[in-house]
Amino acid sequence: MMENQEKEKSIRWKYYIDKRFQNQFMIRFSVIILIVMVFTLGILWLIRENPYTLLIKEGGVLYSMDPDRTIQCVQESGEVVEYPTPVKAYNAFELYWKPILFISVVNLIILIVFSLFYSHSMAGPIYNIKRTLREMIQTGEVKKIKVRKTDQFQDLVEVINEYIESVNSKK
Repeated sequence: MMENQEKEKSIRWKYYIDKRFQNQFMIRFSVIILIVMVFTLGILWLIRENPYTLLIKEGGVLYSMDPDRTIQCVQESGEVVEYPTPVKAYNAFELYWKPILFISVVNLIILIVFSLFYSHSMAGPIYNIKRTLREMIQTGEVKKIKVRKTDQFQDLVEVINEYIESVNSKK
């Protein structure tokens, strides 16, 4: 009896209770982040491949400049002004793909951790319901199912416990 209680307590502290269910839960939510990331990077790629008329075909959004080399430009007033020489043009894809990838990976990690804890609040009661029902089948002893207040499926456990009470009262 004491061994069962210790085993039950140790199981409740594990966050991987039903690995299959919890893995599917995390994967399904992670796919959302991956789809958003691919879609965003795809839009940036399309902008790079099909620049709008405001940009020249090989034009960029930003340029890196070489301060050691300058170009002299004559302004309308006749004044000669020196500007650093543009070295490389960067388009939107080159500028944004790394930050988008980084943010997507961070979001994915946060989502996996969140979904592990959230799925735990669902897998725990399901595991407990199955375990208690199997014990009742094996021993014939009818007892209530207990779940934590923070667990999901409180209403399901309540209905099952009502049924268990009604069976006990008929005996």
